[in-house]
Amino acid sequence: MLRRRAVCAWPAPACGLAELSASEPDAYRREVEIHVRSGGFAEARAMLGAVALSKAHDAALLKAAGMVLRRRADGRVAPRRLPRPRVLPGEATPRWWIDSVNNSAAGIWRVIPAPGPESALGPADDLLVQNVAQQARRLQARLTGHRARGSYYEAYEPDPTAAHGHGTRPVPALPGLSERASRRVNLWRSQGMRVPAGRLDEFRQADNDAFAVRERARSYGDAVLALLRSVA
Repeated sequence: MLRRRAVCAWPAPACGLAELSASEPDAYRREVEIHVRSGGFAEARAMLGAVALSKAHDAALLKAAGMVLRRRADGRVAPRRLPRPRVLPGEATPRWWIDSVNNSAAGIWRVIPAPGPESALGPADDLLVQNVAQQARRLQARLTGHRARGSYYEAYEPDPTAAHGHGTRPVPALPGLSERASRRVNLWRSQGMRVPAGRLDEFRQADNDAFAVRERARSYGDAVLALLRSVA
């Protein structure tokens, strides 16, 4: 499917991006079918594989959309080929690959676009230009949430002054270190970590922002595709 994009005329990359946006890897569809038809361990494994394949697809879509938009805005030739999901061949998806993709979100955080390139393709009051910029800002907000999630945790230790010895307290900051460095050291050496009760709402919001990145990636791809079609 992607070999047909190895041309330099701009309508072709737009069509390639449309195919990538509208399609799902065959392996992903196969895993979903297994999930629906099977049960027990096989079902759980198939679902993990389906999630990993979907993440790889969304990361490739976001990277392709950003690449095509930047090159079109800079007046450069179209890319000879678009990024494609890194899906391993074969009927059985290895567990190590599933874990790697799920833990890293298929590298999607490294390809979050910034608003700006779309302004070269139309006036500021163009709704299509505005939509691309808005989707890019929403992705940036998800990236901020992703980066902030770790900062909400604090280390804790048993509190000897608590009744019945069952209480805990935050680990005191280490002298001579900054607040950030002290927190990291305490988290590494402490008996446990938690989100303080007073910051749970902030943590949940940051968590929701981070998990929404794949939906936003698809929205960004659709917005870029609509803009490219309007200027083709």
